[in-house]
Amino acid sequence: MNKKITVNLAVAIAIIAMTVTFVVTMILSMQLFNRTVSGVREKEIMYNKLSEMDKSARENYYGEIVDDTLYDYIAAGYVTGMGDKDARYYTAKQYLEYLNQQNGVVMGVGADVIKDANGYARIVKVYPNSPAEESGLQKNFYITKVGELDVKTLSLSQVNSQLLGESGTSVLLTVVNATGEDEHTVEIQRREFDVPSVEGQVPEGTTTAYFWINAFNSKTVDELKAYFERWQEEGVAVDGVVFDVRNNTGGNLTNAMHVIDYLCPVGPIASQQNKDGTVTTLETSDASEVELPMVVLVNGNTSYAAELFATSIREFEKGRVVGTRTAGKGTIQCRPVALSDGSAFSYTVGLLLSKNGATFNGTGISPDVEASLSAEEEANFYNFTVDTDPQILRAFEVVDTLTGRNDIQASLEPSQSSSASEAGGAGSSLRSEPAGTDASPAAEPAA
Repeated sequence: MNKKITVNLAVAIAIIAMTVTFVVTMILSMQLFNRTVSGVREKEIMYNKLSEMDKSARENYYGEIVDDTLYDYIAAGYVTGMGDKDARYYTAKQYLEYLNQQNGVVMGVGADVIKDANGYARIVKVYPNSPAEESGLQKNFYITKVGELDVKTLSLSQVNSQLLGESGTSVLLTVVNATGEDEHTVEIQRREFDVPSVEGQVPEGTTTAYFWINAFNSKTVDELKAYFERWQEEGVAVDGVVFDVRNNTGGNLTNAMHVIDYLCPVGPIASQQNKDGTVTTLETSDASEVELPMVVLVNGNTSYAAELFATSIREFEKGRVVGTRTAGKGTIQCRPVALSDGSAFSYTVGLLLSKNGATFNGTGISPDVEASLSAEEEANFYNFTVDTDPQILRAFEVVDTLTGRNDIQASLEPSQSSSASEAGGAGSSLRSEPAGTDASPAAEPAA
């Protein structure tokens, strides 16, 4: 009798368990179904709206609809509608240009321009071995026409769009030399050319290295290493460094962190705060470092990865930040998501946190030492050299203080005294390589 009760009890428990499982499964399935139906209905509403617009326009629009252009604008409109100010849509052409720039390769004529006060495009840089250099273009030449287009009627982005282009295509430029004479036309064939992300020098009469970093890309850390190695081989004395990242809008975050790893000692470099509040370490620096006091020169156009670079030099106690408050772009975008037609888009996936867990998003980085330009100096920005630029000269003064060459401590507040390591001149080891230490890569960050 007892055995029969036990069997019946077991059967009853099994039935109850099956019933509970069935009910829970049905509830979860209904929730999933409702979400799916809701998603389908929302998509149906979106597609129906576009379909209604498209049907009306194709039946009644007086002009001609170019489908490729239409699809690009629809996709760009979706990105704009997300409300993410840092999201971006790339046409197939723009995405290819983006990929080339990440590798330090650009298709075009090989000249950087600004819109001058006279409305024309002034050449401020001609890249070595580029079509522009081979065609005789020089710094401070003016471009007055692109084809038949008067440059005064074009924005800077429109001028740059004309200068860039597929390899093998040509552009006709009307140029005037620096003195405003000798106006002539030159046809330049666009092609691939290398854009160094780093330019370095040790100005005569100093032992401070100066680096201008245009943007962080896959070549930056190797270009930086090459300068240090060459100077050491040539016996060039270097006991301090100035990194100029003014107008550097960032480039690739991963590559910027590789540079920070190369320069700085062991420790976390940056983290990503996710939508759910969790924090993920992006990358960690190994124990090897460049043992020199450093100054990072910044301005209001220093943004994103360049801001992380500047604050990392400070937080790793390698040196100081000089200049003016930075742009404050501290969000992380995913790597561009490639679409089936060759286009791509990216959007914000998290908040960028520095080594100390701080965010500079929306606030920027405040320099340790203020060094601003007057309105007149701003107007002459591209005419300055390393020897005449007031902000660079101020950065050199701060390096002198950090190295002990300048005993006037008044240039830094007491709380800003250097704790950066000092190194000897030529012949000293610029980079320490402790045995048995490796970089500790963490989660791959978004570009």
